[in-house]
Amino acid sequence: MPYFTHGETKNKLILLYIAARADAIPTRAQLYRTAILNSEMEYFAFEEALGELIEDGLLTEVPKAFGDCLGVTDLGREALCMFEKSIPQDERRKIDEYLVAHKTDFLHETQISSRIEKTDSGVMLHLFITEADRVILSVSLAAANEEQAMAMRSRWEEAGEPVYNYIWDILSKEQKH
Repeated sequence: MPYFTHGETKNKLILLYIAARADAIPTRAQLYRTAILNSEMEYFAFEEALGELIEDGLLTEVPKAFGDCLGVTDLGREALCMFEKSIPQDERRKIDEYLVAHKTDFLHETQISSRIEKTDSGVMLHLFITEADRVILSVSLAAANEEQAMAMRSRWEEAGEPVYNYIWDILSKEQKH
């Protein structure tokens, strides 16, 4: 009969499992969403487990253009390999199904991203489109205030791809002489 972990240990194993099973290195938000929706983990338990995993060197923060992602270290893979079976099989299956069903969403979230920066002269909105860990479009705009930056940021996810295509089409057209 298998031994199933509980509490803090189970939460850590679930986070390691999600990070290891995701097709690409997940963002903090993706890891959180997957854990909360597919296990009995709550927000504060998530934050505590994540902090300890990073502190203990089992997960590492990987900087990307769209924000930090959380990758499993070699030590984390070893721990997961030894204790993965102590996560109930139906919970592992549920997480695996969720990751497969949301693979495209996860990819899209990491391709079209943004960041708001407060500077001495005001608020800057940085917009990015990435492909294969390479920034293929970066736009920085000065916003009148944080509210305007937030409003523009919220439209970027929908507008990013058409904006990129428009810029590409305009700049790659051959000029007629």
